[in-house]
Amino acid sequence: MKTRVNWDSLLLRPASERYVPVADGLRALCVGVVMWFHIWQQSWLNPSILGEDFNWLVRSGYMLVEPLLTLSGFLLFLPWARAAVSGAPSPSARAFYKKRAVRILPSYLLCVFVMLFCVALPQHQYASSAEMWKDLLTHLTFTNVFFPAAYTYTHLNVVLWTVTIEVQFYLLFPLLARAFRKYPLLTYAAMTAAALAFRFGYAARLSDTTHVLNQLPAMLDVFANGMLAAYAYQAAARSFKPNRAASALLTLVSVACIYGVCQLIRAQTLAGSGDYTALRLGQMQRRYAVSFLTSIFLVSASHALRPFQFLFGNRVMRFLSSVSFQAYIWHHPLALQLKYWRFPAYSAPSNPQFYSETVWQRHYTLVCFLGALLLATLVTYLFEKPLARLFLRGEKKRTGDVSCQPVHPQTEDEA
Repeated sequence: MKTRVNWDSLLLRPASERYVPVADGLRALCVGVVMWFHIWQQSWLNPSILGEDFNWLVRSGYMLVEPLLTLSGFLLFLPWARAAVSGAPSPSARAFYKKRAVRILPSYLLCVFVMLFCVALPQHQYASSAEMWKDLLTHLTFTNVFFPAAYTYTHLNVVLWTVTIEVQFYLLFPLLARAFRKYPLLTYAAMTAAALAFRFGYAARLSDTTHVLNQLPAMLDVFANGMLAAYAYQAAARSFKPNRAASALLTLVSVACIYGVCQLIRAQTLAGSGDYTALRLGQMQRRYAVSFLTSIFLVSASHALRPFQFLFGNRVMRFLSSVSFQAYIWHHPLALQLKYWRFPAYSAPSNPQFYSETVWQRHYTLVCFLGALLLATLVTYLFEKPLARLFLRGEKKRTGDVSCQPVHPQTEDEA
């Protein structure tokens, strides 16, 4: 007797209202490309995989910060969107701030003080104590992006600017979430208009856009796209009945979104040609499109065919996603220190990328990625997660507030 294959169980998977598997893969891949860009800045290794030149991707890898911030808006607003769709009360702003503080502050402060006492001061990187104090205090108050010396030329890890933007957004988020729940399209339009007005009405008119390109007002449309996608996701999770034709179509939509983002990154690489003003203007021009395609991908891929979802929502991607925050924080200072320590060894007096030491470039790139992954795993599982569990359990015991209970890792990992 032949066993009938249940194709629906193999091809279809209903979306969960609480866990979005494709978000894990999206985060892991975007963080990986951003890391690749920063490591490439030190190695100048132009990558080729199976004969395909990926130089366009790595040279403009910074463009993948936009999808990460879109994903942040998506995951942050997901509980509010679920409450709106179901008619339940909105989550507590107090609990939101507690969880965000526990998630961000310990790791952020650890990085700042390790960089200060183990790198910047021992290597005498500051010209004066005033420079050191300004760098430190602006980072501790999340105002470093307002000062060029603490933003672009900091000795406390330049990639921390994204954490500053996230924290600034967190401060506004409960108010924005409340408005978004009540007037989603109006709030979306207002956030998008504000961002476009800031970028093209103010920033693009400046002779130097370096220090305004990535201010919070210039990112509001990116977060808004994620929040709108969360609304669409929750509505679809409740009403969409998976079927082969619809899921196949949504798979094609997801692939089209990936293709579209890749084309935008290619265009960004070609448009720059070494002109940093053109690069920054190109990034401002393409930011909304990259973010919007990411938001469509989050919704469509979550209802795509199961094998496609598996590419982004498997155990490997889930693990990489769980350590991605630490990998993002630590990869850049690690890359700089490895070069400072001359590990792997190189024969040039300094800056070996200028001398086309191909063997060193390959070994250095591999060591940077593996070292960052190892360091991120150790910090995540020996510092970040134990500390978060200890604090949240203590809060639950002290207050009896069940909202302080540790929840699924994805909802604690928006940044």
